[in-house]
Formats: sequence, structure tokens, C-alpha cells
Amino acid sequence: MSQPAPKITISIAQPEDYYPIAALETLTFHNEPFSAVAFGPLRDHPSNIQRRATSLAKQPSIPDGTPKTSEWNVVAKAVDENGIIVGVACWGFVTGRAGKVEEKGEGIGGGRALKQEDWGLSANLKFCEEVFLKGDELMLDSCKGEDYAKLSVLVVSPSCQRRGIGTNLLEHGLKEVDKNGLQCVLGASKEGFGLYKKLGWVPYETMKIKLWEYEGGEGMGVDEHVIMNRPAKKL
Repeated sequence: MSQPAPKITISIAQPEDYYPIAALETLTFHNEPFSAVAFGPLRDHPSNIQRRATSLAKQPSIPDGTPKTSEWNVVAKAVDENGIIVGVACWGFVTGRAGKVEEKGEGIGGGRALKQEDWGLSANLKFCEEVFLKGDELMLDSCKGEDYAKLSVLVVSPSCQRRGIGTNLLEHGLKEVDKNGLQCVLGASKEGFGLYKKLGWVPYETMKIKLWEYEGGEGMGVDEHVIMNRPAKKL
């Protein structure tokens, strides 16, 4: 007899949640070749987890009921009946840019500095520049100068996958996206592509990343990430 699905509650993450969230991201992505090349053998080092938690804490967020600024972030958590965080979605929102001409490095990527301390111990800076920043540029191109939201992270604990938690997190965040009348961009792995397409995202461009060309990726194959754009909904 199958076990009943666990009760999951979705809410906005609080500062004390950021370290468990960073640890969950690390656990979930640790064994993926993409992650191994991008962040290296020390990707699960406690200082890297703390760096990610600190980064989440620094992102601008807006309490419910207050006026929106031009840029803000929402980190949503999925919590099981035992109070354990089993899923996370990180969203960024950028408004007030319609018609603005942006320089390379502005917008989605936030002009991230390519310094070791910004990416973590053992991170591959060449990979980060050629993959992450290139992906951000493609997402920005797909926005055609209009306001947008970005889904930067969707992660579900390996022990809780295929239970609809990812879908619930997406639907929760898309309410905010649609309420603000925004298009939404992301970079999809092959595992998430079908779900994103089902919820309205459309492929824009496929990045074929030859992992073996980078230090730490020797003997690995090609990793594909699809830049996708979900058109703004007219409510």
C-alpha cells in the first residue's frame, strides 16, 4: 500500500532559513557533472554553503503590503510536516526598465564580479563567465527591453522528488509574476524542461556546454541548458 503524500506548506523564507536552503541546494546538485565543473571539489565546503546563505540574505526583499521597488527578490520554501525544508524557489523581479538600453553585465546578471570569493572555494571562474554570464545575457535578450522576472533556482530534496513539490513552488511564484504582469525567464536543465514547458515557458536558445573543455570536466560530455521565456500574462 502506497504511503500518503506528505503535507507540504509553501511560504516565504526567513533569514534563519537561508543556511538550510543553501545546504539543500548543495546536497541536491552535488553529484551533477555541471555542478562539479562549475564549483569544483570543494563545492560542499561549509564556507561555500555559508557564502551562499549570506548571498541570499543580502538580496533585496519586500515585505508583503509594501510598495514594490524596481528590483526585489522572493525566496519561497516548501516545508514538510516535520518542519524540514524540502524545496526552494528563488525569484528575482526587475521593473521600470521598459525601453531602457542596457550595457553588457547589467540586468539579470547584476554585473556579478568574477572574483573567487564571489563564486566560492574551488569555483571555475572561466566556466562561470562563459556559462552563467552568457546565460544571463541570453535571458536578457529574450526580454526585448521589457520588465521581467527570473527563476534563478528551483530545487527539491532528492528524497521528495516526483511528488508535485516543484510544481507547487512554481505555481506559488507565478502568482506574483502574473500579478505584476511580467514575463519570466530561466535556464532549464533537461530534467526540468518538460515541467517548465507545461507551465508556459517557451524555448529561446539552447546552450550546449562541452564540459570536457574545462578544468575538472575531463572525460565528461555535453550538458544542455535551454534558455526559456514565459510571456507576460494579460490579467
